[in-house]
Amino acid sequence: MLPKVGPMVLLESQLNEHRESQYHWIAGDPVGQIMVYKQRLWVAGTIAEILFQAFPSLEWTIMQDKTDTTILEIAQKTTLVDTYSSGDSRQTTPSELGQTSTRENDIWYSVLLDHIDLWSALKIAQNQSWWFGYLGYDLKNFIENLESGHDELYEAADLWFMEPGILAKAATSSHENKLNNEVEWLKGEQRWTELRERFVGSSSESQEFSIKPLEGLSKDHYLHTIESVKADIREGDYYEMNFSHALKYSFEGSPVALYRAMQEYGPVPFASYFNYDLPSGLGVQVCSASPERYLAKRGEHLWSEPIKGTLGRNLPDESERIQQELLGLKNKAEHLMIVDLVRNDLHRVALKGSVHVNPLFEVQSFRTVHQLVSKVHAQIAPNYSSFDAIRHSFPMGSMTGAPKIAAMHAIERYESYKRGIYSGAIGYLSPNDDFDFNVVIRTAIIQGDQLYYPVGGAITSDSDPESEWQETLLKAAALERVFR
Repeated sequence: MLPKVGPMVLLESQLNEHRESQYHWIAGDPVGQIMVYKQRLWVAGTIAEILFQAFPSLEWTIMQDKTDTTILEIAQKTTLVDTYSSGDSRQTTPSELGQTSTRENDIWYSVLLDHIDLWSALKIAQNQSWWFGYLGYDLKNFIENLESGHDELYEAADLWFMEPGILAKAATSSHENKLNNEVEWLKGEQRWTELRERFVGSSSESQEFSIKPLEGLSKDHYLHTIESVKADIREGDYYEMNFSHALKYSFEGSPVALYRAMQEYGPVPFASYFNYDLPSGLGVQVCSASPERYLAKRGEHLWSEPIKGTLGRNLPDESERIQQELLGLKNKAEHLMIVDLVRNDLHRVALKGSVHVNPLFEVQSFRTVHQLVSKVHAQIAPNYSSFDAIRHSFPMGSMTGAPKIAAMHAIERYESYKRGIYSGAIGYLSPNDDFDFNVVIRTAIIQGDQLYYPVGGAITSDSDPESEWQETLLKAAALERVFR
């Protein structure tokens, strides 16, 4: 049972036999937070203090009250907000502004993104600290000249990270430097113990959950869309596009219990659970059973592991099916398109001649599917930081198609919802500028009594619409079989 440590992030390598399985991480009780939401940059705690000093001429809006209206409406109501300007000789300090709050770390300040360079702010704010959180798909709009005009399925930030007050890691049993399953505390062990004793001793929270299907995309509409995408490809608009649709369910009970049920049904190497609250108080909870790594960095070494190609797992020995279908010409051609896209992305921040692929067309088997995976390596050039590598490669090519910008325009045209957290990345950045992020697939996003579970796949010129439809059902089974 997990103690209530406020917003928290749990990252797990659930497959000990997987070659990338190394550590589990748990982070919570934040001392600082940062998010991008409704065209504003929101900061709290230690991160607010850093950015106040870094951008002294900005006027920051302070959130003093929480209401049921949207954040943007709150920010526009002068009766509910004050401003903090570090350039004012009669300035009020953040501590003084926060005296009405029980925890200064929970007070949110915001500034319009038109008034600050997002990527510069991220680099400055994260410098030499631990950050845990996520990058939402629609962060693309702050990288390229793109937009997201569809309605949101749920309220969420385009980016959210916290600097944890509690942080621990444990080596997986497969790691060569394993710690005999002992937890290594990096921050806040005493605080964790206090919260755990308080929570375990007093909680009556249910460890059960229930899910009921509500709605999804109709098969006819899906098949028609695939034909339209194939027509675009024949016209040369792009040559691969990832098309997705969101399944909607009612949800009751414990999201953590759902996350554990997903783990029991199908463990994966890049699983994650997190929760946080928007400044208005509205909560977001995410249960991710992702098998895919977006991007990682250790020292000068960058690597990405795109997945493209899925085959349902039915029999104990499927070597012949894998060879004929998963490693067939169609799947390998689709996969190679994305590998080349990732290679191109990494070239933008890599030392010349350092980008290479090893392995190529590796088959990885999970409980319900076999997947085709490659590993793209690069050595990051000394003038680039972690956020530079992210900015030049996000979103993951396997979730867009190729060429990336043309594919993202097509996604906006054919999909009917704002992707939000789906297709983004969950993970962490470390004080020494290393990081590790998954790709947000096989992921349940919960808000209130609603659960959303998007699924999709790559469409190319020779895609069979019926087969593509069946593949999305196969991916949805990762959730649906949990509650059947």
